[in-house]
Amino acid sequence: MRIRLGTFRLSRLRHVVFRTALAVYTFLVLFSLLNFKSRVRFEMPTMFGDPVFTINLETRRCRLDLASLGLTSINIFQHLSLATIELENAVIETGGKWSPSNCEAWQRVAIIVPYRDRYEHLLLLLNRLHPMLRRQKINYRIFVIEQVGSGKFNRGRLLNIGVKESLKYDHYDCFVFHDVDLLPEHDQNIYHCDSHAHHLASAIDEMRYHALYYNYAGGVVAINRENIFLVNGHSNDYWGWGNEDDDFNARTEASGLLLTRPPENIGRYKMVRHQKQWRADNGNDLFLTWRSRWKTDGLNSLDSSKYSVTSKHDLKLYTNISVDLGPPPLEIPNVSNVTKESIFWFLAYYFP
Repeated sequence: MRIRLGTFRLSRLRHVVFRTALAVYTFLVLFSLLNFKSRVRFEMPTMFGDPVFTINLETRRCRLDLASLGLTSINIFQHLSLATIELENAVIETGGKWSPSNCEAWQRVAIIVPYRDRYEHLLLLLNRLHPMLRRQKINYRIFVIEQVGSGKFNRGRLLNIGVKESLKYDHYDCFVFHDVDLLPEHDQNIYHCDSHAHHLASAIDEMRYHALYYNYAGGVVAINRENIFLVNGHSNDYWGWGNEDDDFNARTEASGLLLTRPPENIGRYKMVRHQKQWRADNGNDLFLTWRSRWKTDGLNSLDSSKYSVTSKHDLKLYTNISVDLGPPPLEIPNVSNVTKESIFWFLAYYFP
């Protein structure tokens, strides 16, 4: 009798769990259908719509033979030496910059890499980016913004610093925010900005070559100079991993920008394997207050109290800017006295 009673209870528990899971799944699907927003578009940068880009031979603007740009085999486990990469990229100017000599590039592009303690990953990225960007005929410079010290990593603040410091070198039209562990696979994934927020990493191998979720805008994002100041850059307050990219994407949406992506067969990336560290303290709670902060927390609040430059070096393959962000605050930002987004907004963001 006891065995039968135990079996009955186990069977009933499984039934309840199944029905609950099915109900939650059905709710999320219906919620997504009822709240769907066609904000994400799969398209290439807008200059591809200009026949001059590929056809007109008389203009000085660079033109590309897209058929010659294809998929490249990426080995994320190879060990590279800096000397070898420099030798193979001898045409790169000091500071990690290059521009085509036989045509006029469409944009001046600053590649901004937030960085600390990932030297092997950085070598893999430089080895991949320089040849690809030359084939794309990009006028570019690579900036590595290095956080010194051992405190928690602050990706958003480093990206803001990259914007501010890079503009001291040139009047860049386009900023590409690039994680050091993501290697582009397809040369047709053009590193240019359009008139919106352009999410270049639309298909990462670790995510089965799909976006993690509909509004995902992490990894590699391109945005033009006008729009990065329109959205006030990134938040400066996320210490640790996570949420700063969602905060940034919410800003772009509030500013009326679309989220564009290359087709998934073009926006392919390999992720170099590593152990993620230091999840952001109270990151989700902070994210839910983004609307009350985004106009005052960002590029316009980035001053000497937020960072100091400890060194600048124009190396062969990149410009290294080392910065001291100071210690993380002893207390997380007080989010109890500001308006938070509702749970329905949260679901609509991740399941639109």
